[in-house]
Amino acid sequence: MDETGGADVDLDSEPWFPTVAANSVTDGAESLPGFDSKTLHVRWDSLPMLLPSGDISSSEWWNHANTWGDFPSLKPLEVLPSPIGWKVLFAEHFAWVLPLDEDGHGRRLSELNHAGLNAAIGGLQHEGRDVILIYNRLDSEELPRDEKHLRMAGETLGRFHAHCGQQLSTPNDERAWNKRLDILEPRTRSATKWRAPHSADTQGTITHRNFGLDNCVLVDGNVIITGCAGGVYNALVPSDTPSPAIRDVAAAVIQLSSDQKRSFCEGWASTAPKHWSSSRALDSHKGGLLIWEYEQMLEHRLFHQAWGRDEPTQVTGHLANISSVQSGMYQARTLAAAGLICLVIPPFAAFYWLLYPGAPVPTVNDLGGVLALGAIGALLRRMYRAAAPDPW
Repeated sequence: MDETGGADVDLDSEPWFPTVAANSVTDGAESLPGFDSKTLHVRWDSLPMLLPSGDISSSEWWNHANTWGDFPSLKPLEVLPSPIGWKVLFAEHFAWVLPLDEDGHGRRLSELNHAGLNAAIGGLQHEGRDVILIYNRLDSEELPRDEKHLRMAGETLGRFHAHCGQQLSTPNDERAWNKRLDILEPRTRSATKWRAPHSADTQGTITHRNFGLDNCVLVDGNVIITGCAGGVYNALVPSDTPSPAIRDVAAAVIQLSSDQKRSFCEGWASTAPKHWSSSRALDSHKGGLLIWEYEQMLEHRLFHQAWGRDEPTQVTGHLANISSVQSGMYQARTLAAAGLICLVIPPFAAFYWLLYPGAPVPTVNDLGGVLALGAIGALLRRMYRAAAPDPW
């Protein structure tokens, strides 16, 4: 590291600091009372960073101007290391102090006022980025991973997405979503390349962005979604366009068995907007859930590389199997092409016999042959659909 100044913070020892990806930290040009402005230079970008310039364990440090929402008088009890910044505990609240953030997503989630989220009640922003987020402390239990509770978690996520869809729903942005893969693949030095022709039923909306079952807890028997913040992970790989709801689903299921995955996804589909969980949106030939599982695995690889951690075997195995998945889809497309040709011939033959001057009268054999081609085409299309990997 060229420089680590600012509040005597040993950045290399902080769990949120991407030690391997970082090239240097230099002085920044921003100005915010209570913080030192820095710039984090990683291999692919330079990111504005704000480090506390005082003692965040003292009550005096928590007197900030221009806060939003409910920013109560706070007396810190404990400061804990966190994967996205510093977590500060108070009697009835806790706060995240975020050195890095993308675009204030924590506040955006708060402004949804959705009952299924433990979203921030207030905070501090600078240049559109979240710097401090305040939350109510919950008396919660860990979510069991049985069928009942996984289905409940899926239903809670689906209700969240239905609420988000009422606030924002953008058309299919296939180009931007595939561009994200085009960034992640070389950045992680992965030997894979996959693009998807996303269905028109797949729309962009407000998503959690950092969803996972670890962020689902039980409060009075109900599933509540926590972790409602952007932070360093979003800052390292920013999004240019709203992602589809199914991206949150992929983030949840990549660590589940096939039976667990089905329970969660069926719960989600029962409460999410119907067109977002339609057969067209989930068609694996058009990407479906599979392409977003792939995107999530690439992100996991990037983050493990950025922090110098060993990559989980499930990430390595999943990405190594991508070529087999693509090969199966390519073979299935030959069935689709052959089926389409067979289905096109009958109407063209009918137009020829009926409308073309001097066309011969079709014989019984002619009609039988044309009908047989149509039946073969329908069968091939059915085989193509059957060849698609299960939606989950």
